Amino acid sequence: MSSCLNFIAIFNSEKVKGNVKFHQCTPESIVQVIFDLYGMEPNKTRACHIHEYGDTRQGCTSLGAHLNLNNTEHGSIFIDINDSHTGDLLNNINIDKDGKFKISYNDPRLNMFGNIKNSIIGCSVIIHDGIDDLGLGGNEESKKTGNAGGRMACSIIAKAKPGSLF
Repeated sequence: MSSCLNFIAIFNSEKVKGNVKFHQCTPESIVQVIFDLYGMEPNKTRACHIHEYGDTRQGCTSLGAHLNLNNTEHGSIFIDINDSHTGDLLNNINIDKDGKFKISYNDPRLNMFGNIKNSIIGCSVIIHDGIDDLGLGGNEESKKTGNAGGRMACSIIAKAKPGSLF
């Protein structure tokens, strides 16, 4: 029997459908992140991050700030992995002409094992209205959010049924 953990954030709103899957087999292994989104406005770039809470009592607004387990400034895995939030993910998703975004990548900043305070368990994925400036916007908000804009859609990261995703 596999000791791998599988989590999923499911989107089913007017503006976004699909899911983001997370897969990790040991505490030492890197988390595989798989985006499979559709139904979005074609040919757009949107910011996408993990946020710190899974509390949707006030919709996407009650999900808190970007997940930031190492108390760093907002940045990008592509610029300096050590100077970015845990939840910065890819920063931006580039939606194709058919309104889809599909990609799989490995994110060493994420963890699904151990203490809930140090993992993505119970957090959320938010797709924003704007484009993430990767912390390079030259203002205080850029170092917090990347000036990503409003919250267009959100989903809680939940445990998936074993064997159902990978």
